[in-house]
Amino acid sequence: MTIITPHLSPTLAANEKVLQLRAQGRQIFHMGFGQAPFPAHPRLVEVLQRHATVKDYLPVAGIPALHDAVVNHQARLTGINPEDYHVIVAPGSKLILFALQMAMSGDIMLPVPSWVSYAPQASLLSQNVVPVPTSISADGLTLDPDKLQHAYDSAKQQGLKPTKLLINFPGNPTGVTITDDALTQTAEFCRRNSVTLISDEIYGRLSFDRQYRTASTHFPEGAIVTSGLSKHLSLGGWRLGIGLVPKAMTELITSLNHIASETWSCVSAPVQYAAVEAYQGHADVEEFVEQSVTIHEIVNTYIAQRLNAMGIACPTPQGAFYTWPDMQNSIKTHTFSSSTALADYLLERHAIVTLPGSAFGETDASCRLRLSGCDYDGQAALELLRQVGRNELAQQLPTLAPNVCGALDAFEQFARES
Repeated sequence: MTIITPHLSPTLAANEKVLQLRAQGRQIFHMGFGQAPFPAHPRLVEVLQRHATVKDYLPVAGIPALHDAVVNHQARLTGINPEDYHVIVAPGSKLILFALQMAMSGDIMLPVPSWVSYAPQASLLSQNVVPVPTSISADGLTLDPDKLQHAYDSAKQQGLKPTKLLINFPGNPTGVTITDDALTQTAEFCRRNSVTLISDEIYGRLSFDRQYRTASTHFPEGAIVTSGLSKHLSLGGWRLGIGLVPKAMTELITSLNHIASETWSCVSAPVQYAAVEAYQGHADVEEFVEQSVTIHEIVNTYIAQRLNAMGIACPTPQGAFYTWPDMQNSIKTHTFSSSTALADYLLERHAIVTLPGSAFGETDASCRLRLSGCDYDGQAALELLRQVGRNELAQQLPTLAPNVCGALDAFEQFARES
């Protein structure tokens, strides 16, 4: 019997580490876990409470009312035809991504860097990862079509079977997004090589330019979209993920429903009914999303500006709540064997919890870190934004987000000593 060596996902492990250290009374600057800090919207809480007594198993793929709400929500955002898609819901989009990898044989192509769980999911399924180099510029994340093709051809020559490509934008870990031109070129690559495109759009509503980009409009017959409630509505613990599968892929949705029936059975009933409400487009919920995006933008742009000012190169974030600094040029007197060693040093010497670039597929020698800018009181931030407006809120960050500013002060001390 082969037993997989157990370990937690790096993001979850980082969060549990912080909880342990803070329980010991230590001051810790938490930049290792991407959990949106805002409160659950009262409208959604009321619906959840109202359906708390619904205890029966619901349909495996989700209730019809939620399917309708999801496709109509996506249609409002992107202009897709709701009639063209099947919907599946799960306890978080992470399970849908895993089920997709399980349902489609072959190996997966992943941009470097990519979210920490994509590659381990492939490993759990004994599938191979085909890495694809990327670059970051002021325009965002670039997936060069020639590099995509080269990665695909090289994998085939090595006896691998790349059948799917998984992309995520705005991205975790980079905090940058992808242009429409890049999406068009990526879709053309997938179409030309019969590769299924999996588009993880969980941060799609957190684009700082307020433009929702989707692979579905570029590759309607071959792009699967996943998303959920966790990021734009700060409902990670409610565990509600959605998947939109083109009706041209009827066999795939059948396989996904089979996997769901043998694993998670169905999503919690009260959560599904609350999710119907979340996807209706109510003005108060949409205002909440807009205010959340504004605060994410202010906090994470500030993080990037502070890092660049101290000589740590960091792309300006374009969405989500992450920054992706390159520490290489700021380290002069220290030698670190890996980004993990660097992250360990920052925790032990400066009480900053980060995630190393190696967790996202970067080489061991990379000095990249992923920082999450979420360690502040989201309720207080929303109230202050409503009182003083965007410009004044940015001036009050030291008071509003002391842990974020404290982490940056600690980074500044590290940069001075390096």
